[in-house]
Amino acid sequence: MVTGNPSSERDMARQKDAERLRDVKIRALRIAFLSASVQAVIKGVAGLLTGSLALLATALDSFGDLLNVSVARVAVAIGARPPDRQYAFGHGKVESLGALFQAALVLPVAGVLVFRGVRRLTVGGEVQNPLSAFIVASLMLVIGILTARILRREAEQTDSPSLHGSALTFAVDAATHLGVLVALGVVEVTGWMPADAIASLFVAVYVVWCTAKLAMRSGRDLLDERLPEDYVRKIDEELAEHEGEYLDYHRLRTRRAGPEKHIDFHLTICRYRTMDEAHRLVDHIENALEAIIPQSQVIIHVDPCSPGTTCPGEGVCPLARDRRHLLPESDWPSHPVGAQARELEKQQHAIEHPE
Repeated sequence: MVTGNPSSERDMARQKDAERLRDVKIRALRIAFLSASVQAVIKGVAGLLTGSLALLATALDSFGDLLNVSVARVAVAIGARPPDRQYAFGHGKVESLGALFQAALVLPVAGVLVFRGVRRLTVGGEVQNPLSAFIVASLMLVIGILTARILRREAEQTDSPSLHGSALTFAVDAATHLGVLVALGVVEVTGWMPADAIASLFVAVYVVWCTAKLAMRSGRDLLDERLPEDYVRKIDEELAEHEGEYLDYHRLRTRRAGPEKHIDFHLTICRYRTMDEAHRLVDHIENALEAIIPQSQVIIHVDPCSPGTTCPGEGVCPLARDRRHLLPESDWPSHPVGAQARELEKQQHAIEHPE
């Protein structure tokens, strides 16, 4: 009976999962797009009716939010594409690159807030149409908070840099409108006009801080920073479940590509095990790790134990006693390439096991 290739089946399951998560992200971004559109219309109409340049300016900012969400939508669609001949590791880093671009789109908001704040402090001025500004800012604050919470929740569940970037956009909007409300309240109660400018400067600091966090996370992903220690601990715990079935594991490498996690390492297995036995063990560990760590791709390279280094010897290993006759007497071919390989293995073992 011919069965399917386990690797192909795992790749198909992984791609179906990626498409499912893509649909979840797109639904969240549709909500964000609708939210930004509503905000742009409300602030634009209010600005035209009241003649408030500030409201018209924030309406333009909402059009910037639409551009930001559109960037996220494109990044999510491309990032979910399966690996191909040109991009064998997939397209996940497109989301990290898109998040970096989203951060760049948000950052000018801080510049505008600083400019307005400094200008108000130095040149002076009064808040125009305070009642209209208060009503609009209150409504926009509620919409911004709800949208940011939805996006942040989905971003945490899907581990999506694009959704984190969109959540930042609406969190910045909410912070801006909160600053407006605080400033209007202070001005209304005390009559102190500089409160509006100072609130803008505080919001600008918040924008820069959030933008820097997003940019740093995206940059670390693009530079292949290792996964957080929580993931490494999960790998250790899973391998501990199979203690005795292998001798050691080494050269662990982890990295993130957008929402995807790539993990590979070497597993030293008794050289007297059959290929089928080693393959089944490796398949089991790979499947287990991919189930424990969502959106992960695990590749394990098998190293046979070597006499004089990792092999415990016939006196300890029952397989060495029972299957010794199945292997040739010489551990390596006698030709020069075999000798060089043996020497390189000894050097590598000394590096990985300095004790």
